[in-house]
Amino acid sequence: MNDSGTQWVTGKVGEWLQGTDENGDPIVFPFTTTSSPFRTLTSIERATNLSIAAEPQSISSKPKTELAVTELAVTCGFATDCNYRITIRNSPPAGKGLGSSSVDIASALLAVKHHRNLDVSESTLFQIMCRVERSDFLFRPELIVATNPVAGSFSIAGTAPRCVLLAWDTAPGEHVDTEAVRHLDLARRRFSREYQELCSLMLTNDSAAQSHASTRSAELNDLFLPKRGFSVAYRLADDFRALGLVAAHTGTYLGILFPSSSEEELLAAVRATLVKKLSVEPLAFRAGA
Repeated sequence: MNDSGTQWVTGKVGEWLQGTDENGDPIVFPFTTTSSPFRTLTSIERATNLSIAAEPQSISSKPKTELAVTELAVTCGFATDCNYRITIRNSPPAGKGLGSSSVDIASALLAVKHHRNLDVSESTLFQIMCRVERSDFLFRPELIVATNPVAGSFSIAGTAPRCVLLAWDTAPGEHVDTEAVRHLDLARRRFSREYQELCSLMLTNDSAAQSHASTRSAELNDLFLPKRGFSVAYRLADDFRALGLVAAHTGTYLGILFPSSSEEELLAAVRATLVKKLSVEPLAFRAGA
């Protein structure tokens, strides 16, 4: 938090992997970013009552964000002293797989935590988020984290490889309601054995293995939530010798993953090819420590 009382989280783009574990419960490895075109800033100030504001536009997560802050107040014992105006600026677009609601809620919780100097763990914050809605773990963007967003639990798998993701919105006019696609958890259960194998690859700290798991998870997801241009992106990843693909498993974003050491000329060529073949201009996201 800086002197003006602002706090931000970097967000995410889809998932390294999203499937089911051996019990059929959802397991999610969010693709958290360390650098993103979407920079959400959150400010906090004293007020006569608790309220959530957004600039420059309204956000759909206001009620959920307010509920999460109230939950934090109850958990940490300041329920009668939780009168703040929390302003969220530049939230990512909703329904795209960018974790917009989680970004808003996590930002607000962190702002309150720092403002009050609370001794509250990331585990508690994530549990609060998941009590409000199915959420993404965004507190350690430099790491790969396995989460169960229903139970509100997580475990650290390792350090994320340093990479750059060229990602775009495959359906600009569409939005995916995360709460409305819970049936996908059931659909994924028939691939539970393969997901378990892919999860084991995510724990290796081997970028090639992790990228293979991410690409295969994206392929499986395209059976349930197809994305325009997926086959083209798959071929381009091969043509440009990329690490693989990253998909939003409950959203519309899709990306091609490259090592962070990739030359700008290569990335420019990929951008030009995407414009030519899919008429999309990808955004650049970075991940890894």
